[in-house]
Amino acid sequence: MFDNLNSIADIDKAQERRILRYISAVGSATFLAVLFNWPLAFCAPLLTAKFIVDKPQFHILHVKQLGFALVSTAGIGFLLSTGLPEYKFAFLTLFAGLLLWGYYLFTDPKWVMFATFLIIELILLPSVTIIDQQAAVDVGMGFAFSGIVAVSLYAISHVYFPEEADDEFKGFPPSPLPKHVRWAAAVRALMISFPLVCVYFYFQLSQVLLSVAFILLLSFMTTSEKAGKTSIFYILSNLLGGAVAFVAFLVMSFSPNIYIYLLVMLLVVTLFGRVIYLNPQKAPIFATAFTGFSVLMGTSMSTGALDDKFFVRIFQLLLVTIYLVFMAYFIEGREAK
Repeated sequence: MFDNLNSIADIDKAQERRILRYISAVGSATFLAVLFNWPLAFCAPLLTAKFIVDKPQFHILHVKQLGFALVSTAGIGFLLSTGLPEYKFAFLTLFAGLLLWGYYLFTDPKWVMFATFLIIELILLPSVTIIDQQAAVDVGMGFAFSGIVAVSLYAISHVYFPEEADDEFKGFPPSPLPKHVRWAAAVRALMISFPLVCVYFYFQLSQVLLSVAFILLLSFMTTSEKAGKTSIFYILSNLLGGAVAFVAFLVMSFSPNIYIYLLVMLLVVTLFGRVIYLNPQKAPIFATAFTGFSVLMGTSMSTGALDDKFFVRIFQLLLVTIYLVFMAYFIEGREAK
């Protein structure tokens, strides 16, 4: 899996630029998250990595999508301030509609970035409002600022490490799928994630917030592959993310201070940057593994110190994998009938 790590000669100029772009942008996001420690700071490197991998070419339309995301954050915050979460049926109905729309937008290359923001803020903002209504404003602003940092670093990295002239952005391609297929994929993703969301909000399980957010993002991936391939993908990516996080945890525990923490995090970012672009066929596994790694490190990314919930999140990630694999086989089995 890591065979290409030692073959530096195999790296061409295009790969080198992409690796440097990933390391510089995600590494800078991690450094800023630890240094300034704003609410939900750990979302900055997570979003930066996702945009760098999913959107290899930058255009001003990406900035516009960030603007739409900020407006949607304000809109969701306003709805929550009206006390809507107290009326659970109405709240969950509206939540399901917005989540379905977000999954539908995921199938359009033009709106993937906005859909990512929308789905994350849909789970984060209501969760915090239910627990502490006053903290919802801080969380909303923190997530919005993380988005601004992510898109800014994404844009700056393209200034210093641009794509080749032949690879310049020529506009978003239209979705290759017809509308009925896109809606079917969105409904399938909603069937996977929404039952867990209902349980989460009904019992107010704030301690599993990151795991629920992880499932919301990953459940759409079950719409394009067979259950067997999907299960292998989930197991490999989550095992890899968990293993890297565990090793990082052990190294940091020898000398728990912010400098060692930053050094280890930057080494992990460098590792993932190399394997993602040196193994393009396996890039989705490594990109998802980094997402899992970020979820496992959790709030420690914004404090520069390890917390006592690390092993709890390891267990939650295991449950996430089991749940997603089960749902992939269950839905495929129902469709076969």
